[in-house]
Amino acid sequence: MNMETILSCVITLLPITISPGPANILFAASGSSFGIKNSLPFWLSTNSVCILQTLSIGFGLDFILKNYPHTIEIIHYIGVAFLLYLAFKFYNLSISSKDDIKPLTFTDGLVVEFLNVKYLIIPTIMFSQFYQPTDGYSQIILLSILLAVLTMTSNIIWIIGGKSLALFVSQKNMQKKQGIIFGSLLLITAIWLAIN
Repeated sequence: MNMETILSCVITLLPITISPGPANILFAASGSSFGIKNSLPFWLSTNSVCILQTLSIGFGLDFILKNYPHTIEIIHYIGVAFLLYLAFKFYNLSISSKDDIKPLTFTDGLVVEFLNVKYLIIPTIMFSQFYQPTDGYSQIILLSILLAVLTMTSNIIWIIGGKSLALFVSQKNMQKKQGIIFGSLLLITAIWLAIN
């Protein structure tokens, strides 16, 4: 993988990983209520599940592409279509902040992440757009590490930002601006990927 591919991958995935979603809102609430140290078990467990899910999707996709190489184009365009769908969803972004939650445990993180459908979409998009079957397993590992770093960093930002960040992005005018910014980035990325 060259630097241009890595940069494209980061630009594509950053709006999705840092956007408000079930886990990120829980990270913000946990950070504001219980601090960074007490939020780390939840952070560690959710990211452990993310890495496991990413690798499973990557190796599963590798198996499919090696046995059915003609599916790569179909998967590519499904991924582009889904990015367009996400761009539309970001334009219609709405957030509900939850202030009253109890401390989240390692087990809570496992359950939340296994049920977090939004996350499963992220590695699917990543592999459908940036994985080349000829590059083999090393590319699956590299892409998985890249996504893990992005996800873990985004989660920490939500924990540190805590309530102020959650309240900031939940304000009506900020929701609209954030939706336009993230939606536009995804739209541009989808168009660029469709053309290439």
